[in-house]
Amino acid sequence: MSMEISQQAQRRRRIHDSLPTDHPAVLDQILALMDELPDPSELSINETAGSLSPAATARNRMEAWLTAVAAEADARGTAKMLLAGTTGTMVGAATNSNPAAGSGLVNTGRELRCLPAVAAAFREGRISSWHVTALAEAAPRIDGFQQIEDSLAELASQVEPKELRRILDVLICQSIPEGADIDHNKRRTRRGLKLGERQDGMWKLSGLLDGITGQKLHDALQPLMAHTGPTDNRSATQRRADALDDLMSMARANTRPLGVSGLTVLIDVENLPEGIKAALEDGTLLGPDTFDWVSCSVALAAVFGQKTPKGFRPLALARSKRRATHDQWLALVARDRGCIRCGKPPRYTEAHHIIHWRDGGLTDLSNLCLLCSRCHHDLHMGDFDVLMGADGIPTLISGRGPPKSRTG
Repeated sequence: MSMEISQQAQRRRRIHDSLPTDHPAVLDQILALMDELPDPSELSINETAGSLSPAATARNRMEAWLTAVAAEADARGTAKMLLAGTTGTMVGAATNSNPAAGSGLVNTGRELRCLPAVAAAFREGRISSWHVTALAEAAPRIDGFQQIEDSLAELASQVEPKELRRILDVLICQSIPEGADIDHNKRRTRRGLKLGERQDGMWKLSGLLDGITGQKLHDALQPLMAHTGPTDNRSATQRRADALDDLMSMARANTRPLGVSGLTVLIDVENLPEGIKAALEDGTLLGPDTFDWVSCSVALAAVFGQKTPKGFRPLALARSKRRATHDQWLALVARDRGCIRCGKPPRYTEAHHIIHWRDGGLTDLSNLCLLCSRCHHDLHMGDFDVLMGADGIPTLISGRGPPKSRTG
């Protein structure tokens, strides 16, 4: 396996290795004492709970001392004398973090020199670095901060950082009425989402949202993330991903109540009976079960042809007629009331062909049922199946086994 380190990381490593190793002997004593800490699995129930607070205090005190050392190194110009770049670069290299984190540590140390009460609470371990950052950022924006610094430092020792920031925002708004709008606009300028396909076929979503948009998305996803029953063993992140899928289905239903966005699939006619070697336009191969799911859940433009050494040779173009009519959709909603497996409301569902269209299934009520996106996917992956009862009501039956075990 080839793992190449970037030039920037190599440079920071060289700085790390070149720094002096002199330090107070007490640090070695502290490290030796750390070795004497018992294995958490050996603690009693009371000790597991009772150890949390003093351990956090010890962590805060060490972070406070490290922050003060970084600020002192900056004041003395240590990095320049040791030819180690900026102080932020030197601190980042010494602590095995990036230069931005090193600069943040230095800046916090500088700010604490003007905030004696906050610095004292930090040294005593009563507040964390997150509390310190919140107080340091708010200090220049609150009128008469010096007069209430002691009270705010004491308050910080009693509440979590998020609650502290809420209180500080109130004080900022009293001093600067437009402060909340300024903060919101600053955060909003940082907004952005990245969506890209990875080499393994998965899609990666990452980014930042401003507070209002983030809360709106959170509130929209939260009710869709509930477990659907005792057999729902999805993780929280999987339930959140499925909730986002449901949210997209709901949004599309507002403009396309009888179907979803179109998709073009290239189908090798020589393998059509088995549903294999079908592919999206970008070449992504679809297995038989995925092909069934995709063609059942989207408005499919099927291009029939043959695979040749020079590429795909189209023979015919067919647009599926599988989508339910408006009246059929209303009848499905009246009959199924939502996903027939998990019960999600109709707006999150899709019309599924019980006998697939490529197997001769018709777009009739007797061959349709409502499934949400997740359950629709699970059906085509073999987790369960649906049969239409003699009374015209769809019935769930147990899974057909993993796709690999099926032959038809």
